[in-house]
Amino acid sequence: MKIKIFVLHMAIVVSSGLLFVNLYNAIVDASNWGHQLPQSINIARNYFAFKNPADFFKFTGPLVHIIGINCVIRFWKTDKKVRWYNVTALAAILFNDLLTFIFIFPLNIVLFGATQDIKAIQQAFHQWYLLNWFRSIILTVISVMYSLSLNRYSRMLLKGI
Repeated sequence: MKIKIFVLHMAIVVSSGLLFVNLYNAIVDASNWGHQLPQSINIARNYFAFKNPADFFKFTGPLVHIIGINCVIRFWKTDKKVRWYNVTALAAILFNDLLTFIFIFPLNIVLFGATQDIKAIQQAFHQWYLLNWFRSIILTVISVMYSLSLNRYSRMLLKGI
């Protein structure tokens, strides 16, 4: 029982952390990247020459998958609602990955690669900016689903007391 509560807490912490890093990227980083294109993206390219946000997501991405799969497995037989909150969170994680691999990564290559085509950079930035806000919505769904799961499971435990 304690490990289940711990896993849900970790799911909430990690997914909320991803959400807030993503929001930071949207509010602070992206605003600077797009301020005076193409000069601003060249400054960002130089700034991210050693480390970049992808380094953070390479660590936390697999972590959120491990926790998500763990939640589904641990809570599968617990309660139908708890199960579906966790399945929905895992589905949102996978959808977020699909969005990232299909759209965000190619846009990152244009933004942070060697291209100097101003039109391509501007178009990639605007697409990235909109998609990143959509990604924030998906990350919000993940955190909310885990919170609902914890709430439901905790209420079930309290009723059993």
